[in-house]
Amino acid sequence: MKVLVVGGTGFIGHHIVRELLARGHDVTVLVRTPPTNLPAAVTVRLGDLTDLSDDRLDTIVAGHTGIVIASAAAVAAPRGTDIAAFFHDTNVAPVVRLLAAGCRAQCDRAVILGSFYATLQREQPALRLAELNPYIASRIEQAEHARAAVNTETSVAVLELPYVAGTTPGRQSPLAPMLHSLSIGDAGIFAYSGATAVVTVTQVARAAVAALDRRANGDYPIVTANLAWADLFTRLATASGRPPQRVWKLHSRAIELLIRFEGVRQRRQGLTIGFHPAQWSKLHATAMILDPEIARAELGVEPDDLHNALQDSAPDTSPQG
Repeated sequence: MKVLVVGGTGFIGHHIVRELLARGHDVTVLVRTPPTNLPAAVTVRLGDLTDLSDDRLDTIVAGHTGIVIASAAAVAAPRGTDIAAFFHDTNVAPVVRLLAAGCRAQCDRAVILGSFYATLQREQPALRLAELNPYIASRIEQAEHARAAVNTETSVAVLELPYVAGTTPGRQSPLAPMLHSLSIGDAGIFAYSGATAVVTVTQVARAAVAALDRRANGDYPIVTANLAWADLFTRLATASGRPPQRVWKLHSRAIELLIRFEGVRQRRQGLTIGFHPAQWSKLHATAMILDPEIARAELGVEPDDLHNALQDSAPDTSPQG
């Protein structure tokens, strides 16, 4: 199978490319700048998905059987813009254009790396996640519009991902800066009072390739384990060489203050974050968990070694000379 991967040099895309090659598939990546961390067997096409003309996009997609959209989604918008329109133009429209091009080229399968916030919205509609959070709304809209852009012969699998653990050359796990921001020297760490799903980057790569091979068509939450935040941060801190002496649990009001502080920092940088602070804080004070049996049953993907992935995710806390 010949597969086009958008975002093939990113934190997760890097592993998807290697998993595809290991399974004997031909791989093309679409990237903005010349890559330095890809195997020689990979075909490289340079271009920004948001700027490519339809003719150029058709040329790039031609001859491929599958498409994987592994590029990172925007979570903040420039201040002063229509935030809903920005997230649509950035997170939704390029995906729609790419899958429409794939449909014209008779590409019959696609995988999109989505968000577990969509799972939570589907399973707990009373949370009103899409209504209150422009970023989450764009991720749900992304999946809906992507499916509307293809014909009935094209499968679209959306992998709904929680926090991802692991390592990629030149990239950092999202968990590392989170731990940095919540650490208190060597004394201890703050932790959200709820629980969250976590997945390894290797398991995501395996799930993406399995979804292509099976022509999976649906929404698939991908999870290695569900952990209390205190447990997760303790494991990360210990892996970094600084096991915490104490863990303080933050409740929703304190978490809200943290996210509002982050919002202030983003505004100073000219950005508006795409989350509702009060609701985001309440989520992290509750259980944001996923069912691991869905990926196992429908994609044949077994949970990965989370311990090793957390070891790899741990931030470097060694003294700097």
